[in-house]
Amino acid sequence: LESMVLARNEGRDYVGEGPEILLRAATTCGPLKAALDLWKDITFDYTSTDTPDFVEVATGSR
Repeated sequence: LESMVLARNEGRDYVGEGPEILLRAATTCGPLKAALDLWKDITFDYTSTDTPDFVEVATGSR
């Protein structure tokens, strides 16, 4: 987290450079390295399935 916040504060493209930033940070952080090794190329880019469960109905004011 700290490396990503630092990158953002430095004005870097942390979205585009994210994997590289994390890999560099993992060289000095064992838990981060273990997490990156475990998750590898898994992403969470998916289309949202959230849909409204109600229908808005216009009502007149009294």
